Amino acid sequence: MTSPHHLHAVAAAWSLQAARTALAQLARAANRRAADDLLAAASILRAPVYGTRLSGGGHGDPTTGVLLAPPTAHETTWADLLQRSTGRLDWLADAIRCPTGLTVGRIREHIPALPPGTVRLVARHLADEDAWVRAAIRQPRPVEPLTGVPCPHCGERQLVVQTAGPVDAWTVICTTGRLCTGAGCPCGMPGAVEGVAHIWRRADVLGAVAGAVPANTEAG
Repeated sequence: MTSPHHLHAVAAAWSLQAARTALAQLARAANRRAADDLLAAASILRAPVYGTRLSGGGHGDPTTGVLLAPPTAHETTWADLLQRSTGRLDWLADAIRCPTGLTVGRIREHIPALPPGTVRLVARHLADEDAWVRAAIRQPRPVEPLTGVPCPHCGERQLVVQTAGPVDAWTVICTTGRLCTGAGCPCGMPGAVEGVAHIWRRADVLGAVAGAVPANTEAG
């Protein structure tokens, strides 16, 4: 099944997967640094020259307590953020009865089987989650300008390609923000839905520019 809702949902899923990959990399790097710090602290404490033994017992170097003391307050880590995101996505996957698999991947692969009304909500959840993760890691959604190509709807040359995921999954949106008017809309989108932001497959837009008939109209 294909509709603008399906295309928006798949595009959001690919973008979210890329954002979560970057978040996971930050979490792993932070864990490695924490482990290195603990090993460094342990080696200092084991060193025979560490501190000065006092007659009443214990060491005279006061930094021992600092190194071993637990943190006074819990700090949110990259791993915490990743876990929260995974929890929300697992809930979404279970709600739409996805098969088992990787968190975002199983949602994305299940999207074509969903009716438009359901996938509209899924697209919103995925876009919101993507925005939340990207705000945390301070990375914008990956897009590239489609220079010199007119919008199939309004004719203005303000198209951008959403480049998350494999090339054959890339989609095109118009940054003017004009919405589809539904059946009869000049956007030419199969299954056009009134009030939805325009979105096209990149291959379809480039094919239309070249005068070719779009080769693929199934949602992925």
